[in-house]
Amino acid sequence: MSRPIVLTLSHLSYTYPDAPTPLFEDVSATFPIGWSAIIGDNGIGKTTLMRLAIGTLRPDSGTISPAPESLVVAYCPQHIDLPPANLEDFASDWSPEALAVRSALGIDDDWCWRWGSLSGGEAKRLQLACAFTARPDVLVLDEPTNHVDEPTRTAIINAMQSFKGVGLLVSHDVELIDTIAIQCVSFERRHTAGRNITVLKSWPSGWSAAAEQRERQNEYDAKRLQTAKQEMQRLASVKANRFADVQKTLAMRSNGRKIDPKDHDARAAQKGLHDGHVDRAAVKRYRQLDGRLADVRQKAERLTVAAKRYNGDIWLDVSPSHRNELVRLHSGIIRYGSTDVIEVIGGRGDYVQSDTDHFVDAGCAVDPARCARLLTDPDGRWQIEPPESGLSSGLEGLYIPTLSVGPRDHIALIGPNGLGKTTLVDAMLDEIPSDIPVLMIAQNTTADDAKAALARLSKLQTVDQSRVLAAYAQLNADPDRLLFGEAPSPGELRKLLLCLGLAAKPSPQFIIMDEPTNHLDLESKQSLARVLKDCPIAWLIVTHDHWFLDKCL
Repeated sequence: MSRPIVLTLSHLSYTYPDAPTPLFEDVSATFPIGWSAIIGDNGIGKTTLMRLAIGTLRPDSGTISPAPESLVVAYCPQHIDLPPANLEDFASDWSPEALAVRSALGIDDDWCWRWGSLSGGEAKRLQLACAFTARPDVLVLDEPTNHVDEPTRTAIINAMQSFKGVGLLVSHDVELIDTIAIQCVSFERRHTAGRNITVLKSWPSGWSAAAEQRERQNEYDAKRLQTAKQEMQRLASVKANRFADVQKTLAMRSNGRKIDPKDHDARAAQKGLHDGHVDRAAVKRYRQLDGRLADVRQKAERLTVAAKRYNGDIWLDVSPSHRNELVRLHSGIIRYGSTDVIEVIGGRGDYVQSDTDHFVDAGCAVDPARCARLLTDPDGRWQIEPPESGLSSGLEGLYIPTLSVGPRDHIALIGPNGLGKTTLVDAMLDEIPSDIPVLMIAQNTTADDAKAALARLSKLQTVDQSRVLAAYAQLNADPDRLLFGEAPSPGELRKLLLCLGLAAKPSPQFIIMDEPTNHLDLESKQSLARVLKDCPIAWLIVTHDHWFLDKCL
């Protein structure tokens, strides 16, 4: 069929099997041709909504138009552990459209036949190429830029910009969303009538503009609710005063006390009593007030405001080291696969620095022209770049200047994959004195890591456990889900590992995190950036997320 002009989801509700409450209820959204970014907290329902949109899940209620079964749909998952279902079809597709996709994504001819040996970035590009060349009416991409470096990310954006159908992008990559999205469809938690609900709102822009619009809307909604509450308080006060007046008049009638001739209000009230008008007038006024109060209360209950988020401190009892320097690496070359630093003498690397701080024969020479280079700047950004020779393959190691990390230094390590970021981190870890506590959080975590983290949490003393969960909440996470025994998502696990590490004894004095924003939703990224910016101890972050770095450096 011809491509749909608009994909419409109307009044959808969905409940996980055996779940006590719906994941979301009565949500609607419209997706025109172009890329729409679906954003929201981890676990709020973004991927589920996409699966409903393409027909791999059925809603409890609501409609999808056009019906998914009448469309050609493609779904590109976040993970790359399995090859695409249409990989063989793509391998034999040499149409002009497929050739354009191959060119945009930089796909080599042999990649289709060696999926298991591809790097993560190569596998992601091939996965995307298979999705694009399926010629879908609706294409869903789930976190397409996770775990990829800048060149791969640029290639992915170029390919996305050439897609002419309805594109649904689940992502937490701010720069990607700002570049590609014509609208943001946001899952939001709202507070109304004493409870939190999940709503779906559309903003006609990328993430940065949408965030500004949402902040202004939240401020407006909060003022409306505050005005309604003030009106309720005013009417309640008026009602109380009128009740007191009636009580006073009734007391006058029952007591028969003498009234001061100059108290005209009291004399008029007494006359009303004798005339029998006071009761009818009081009832009328009460009824009027009760009606007005009920109207204002109903309006207030219909108003929604942004659900409360926590923005506190997570740093518990951590404090910086008393050392002036946590680690130092001398200028030289680190061979890939090694942690030793080779001194460059006479234009070649011929000697290696040992743990005893003297140099011994390395046994083989390393050519600096075949090494990536590390550049540093005063704001804490360490950038790894290809060698000046322009070589992109056959590199031997990483050429570094003298590096020093102080007790409060904040450092970002950036650069393309494969040039030596992990090599440098391993070399630094090898040189850190044993009496400096280090918290290392790796890029990839497993289900076993999650089980171990939950076991650590359960074994903590009640006071320490409460402190860890309070810190966890500051990172836009829900402690109750952990207490109920739910397995944390990859993003939630990273937050939990950080909070558990900060509660360790002795507390860490140096934090190293590899790609900390992978799997984190946008609100969580902002929370993590905020707390890292205020961190009192040294940290080093390996990342490709420049937006995140701008927030925390």
